[in-house]
Amino acid sequence: MVTEKHYWKCIYTWIKYQNYHVVHRNQDNSEIWLANSRKKQVAIFKFGANSTQDVRFVKSKIQDHQENINEFLNFTPSACELFIFTDKMFTDENLNESHPARFKVKIIREEQQLESIMPNIFIKQMFTRDTKHTKSYYKQRALNTNPIEKHMIKFAPVTYALIFINVIIWLSMVLFLNRFSDLKLLDVGGLVHFNVVHGEWYRLISSLFLHYNFEHILMNMLSLFIFGKIVESIVGHWRMLLIYFVAGLYGNFASLSFNTDTVSVGASGAIFGLIGAIFTFMYIGKQFNRKLIGQLLIVLVIMIGLSLLMDNINIVAHIGGFIAGLLITLIGYYFKQNKTWFWILVILMLVLFIAAQVRIYTIKEDNIYNTIITKEMKQGNYSEAKDMVQHTIDKKYADDETYYLKGLINSTQNSKAEGIASWERGLRYFPKSALLNYQLAVVNRSLDNNDKAKKYIKDALKSDPSNTDYKNLYKELSDNSESTD
Repeated sequence: MVTEKHYWKCIYTWIKYQNYHVVHRNQDNSEIWLANSRKKQVAIFKFGANSTQDVRFVKSKIQDHQENINEFLNFTPSACELFIFTDKMFTDENLNESHPARFKVKIIREEQQLESIMPNIFIKQMFTRDTKHTKSYYKQRALNTNPIEKHMIKFAPVTYALIFINVIIWLSMVLFLNRFSDLKLLDVGGLVHFNVVHGEWYRLISSLFLHYNFEHILMNMLSLFIFGKIVESIVGHWRMLLIYFVAGLYGNFASLSFNTDTVSVGASGAIFGLIGAIFTFMYIGKQFNRKLIGQLLIVLVIMIGLSLLMDNINIVAHIGGFIAGLLITLIGYYFKQNKTWFWILVILMLVLFIAAQVRIYTIKEDNIYNTIITKEMKQGNYSEAKDMVQHTIDKKYADDETYYLKGLINSTQNSKAEGIASWERGLRYFPKSALLNYQLAVVNRSLDNNDKAKKYIKDALKSDPSNTDYKNLYKELSDNSESTD
């Protein structure tokens, strides 16, 4: 025998797993109408029927008022399912129809019949697994009108998948990396201006799944759980994924346009895009009630507050992601509503993309490898710095500064002679390097080899004639030469 608990559990299942929402209910809640506007489908749940005539009456009531129903729903249903829950025994009739729209009638008397109405194996498993909750639990959640909570109860597989991937990558890094240094994050795919302009575009995506520390991933995954579920509930699985990645990419473009000497990682740019999408939904749907705005602002304030307490937070990426989330959501809306605004927004997105590329490829680049090597040396991690130098040379990203740093490391760890050998080797690759010529001039002066030092400082001045240090050293060497004569 079916009970009210089964009735409300089915309604809750349709809302949670099939993204339906309540559009109508009668006074005693014995008849609940659910709709899925994207699929243009309606599911009607009726508790109680004493005869075949009662069932036919419900069906005819629906069919006779089809135009009014279409106007009320704001779409013409392509399919309608009527589920009658009853413990009465009467002759069943085949009341299904296929024209003009598909109309199915299911009469449910026994608990065993519930599995047969489930649309797929996954939902059937979810329905049969969860039996511990009461009727009140399912009823309360099915009829929940809170603007945030009604989206939070929905099943959001894309959001869950993104969280799962981020956590798995995080755990893998914990297991296989000794520490989350810039060097390690750079190696595993962190976003860096230098590498992207040298063709490593995969970092635009890989960086979205990397995080600095436990606090960083915890805050981002909690935010993704909240905002991802809301957006996925409103626009659907694949549209939510599109918003997420478009916002993440534009957030990274913004980051690359201004940050040239840092390693950027994290999903926060994409998450701020989801926040931008939610504000767009509020604008489109004119849903500006105080409770909804208040709840969103509280979460935003918490996120921003936590961001200020954490290191390495990329505010530029947050802004870029937020703007992209607004724009891509508006583009999706105006695609059907207003072609003029659709093309204006598409052009705006393209202009922002082109402007970002121009900025990224014209801004003066910093060799991030040299920056990290210098940082490691300042922290006394000379072995790490030495490995990074070799890594930079192997990747063919070495420049004259790399060999300058290599010489300093060899001088510190081994001997001055090995340091000189590194600088001379670098000078063979970069013969016009003012930095290496100057360094060799300084070290030869310290060895009292003034003639050699003078030769190197002359070459340094040829490359950078305005440098004060080079001028002073040349003057000093010239004065010493004259006094010796």
